[in-house]
Amino acid sequence: MCAARLYNQCSKNDKSMIDKEKLLASHHGKSSTGNEDNAAAERLIRQTGRYLRLLHITHEAIICVDERCKVLIFNQGAEHLFGYHQDEILGASAHRLLCPKFRHTDKHRLGVLARIARDNHIGFNTDRIICKRKNGERFPAEVSLSQTALPGRHLYTLVVRNATERVRAEEQLAHAARHDELTDLPNRTLLKDRLSAGIARAQRYQRKLGVVFLDLDDFKPINDHYGHETGDCLLQAVAKRLRDTMRQSDTVARVGGDEFIVSLEQIKTTDDAIAAARKLDSALRQPFSLLGKQISISASIGIAVYPDHGNDPATLLRHADQAMYSAKATHHNPQLFQQSG
Repeated sequence: MCAARLYNQCSKNDKSMIDKEKLLASHHGKSSTGNEDNAAAERLIRQTGRYLRLLHITHEAIICVDERCKVLIFNQGAEHLFGYHQDEILGASAHRLLCPKFRHTDKHRLGVLARIARDNHIGFNTDRIICKRKNGERFPAEVSLSQTALPGRHLYTLVVRNATERVRAEEQLAHAARHDELTDLPNRTLLKDRLSAGIARAQRYQRKLGVVFLDLDDFKPINDHYGHETGDCLLQAVAKRLRDTMRQSDTVARVGGDEFIVSLEQIKTTDDAIAAARKLDSALRQPFSLLGKQISISASIGIAVYPDHGNDPATLLRHADQAMYSAKATHHNPQLFQQSG
């Protein structure tokens, strides 16, 4: 296929780019007769034409920019992803496609990647770039960047992929790893992290931190009598009531079948922890209406307080557990941990 015919197949904007490259090629010609200049220009047209055809037949969003990040090529995949027609974006800065909130940070990151690609002649991938569509909608993106060397200049090709589904899946997995499946409360892993952070804050601000361990009394007979569906509904109702009873600064976690733990932050005295535990005890004694049934429960409650009963999450949890078993055995509820000996 001759250069002229290939040139004629290109879009108006693509022709403009080819014309610029043809002019650039002629400036680098070796022959004073112009024959070598024409041959170089035609080779460049053929190379650029093939490159442009490939860009426009792929579904990937591909953007070609110069060293100043000005958009030179904006293919159909990019039009579909960002909502701009190429006429609206060609010649503009690629940073226009970034979310304004993240523009400064991501502009710097893209600039660094471009310099690395230029200096090392290789491409790089980056993710969690926050992009913005024409309609203002924001989305996370993965960006692959590679260098294309042309006579006298460097161009950079960005392949942009919508990462919304991947990011959502990762967030769901991360959430599932740190939350109880039935109640969506924090699980033991997240609880320990929150306790560690809470202890650090309590130490910094010279406050106490309470750990309240609750074990539902006679849950198994309820489960056996009414069925597992009702038992699960009861656990979910207990979780909601505990959350509703506590403050936002507190953490309510489910750590076992019928075991719950509440971390009490921003308390000043041991009496504050005891008062909170009594409030929880009173809330749980109110009947639950589930699936047309009225169910009454109670819980054995143990309390441990930082720094009186431990300086780390494991010690506080163990002592609160021991206090809970003491409450269950003595029917004295709630029970503060007592040092033996």
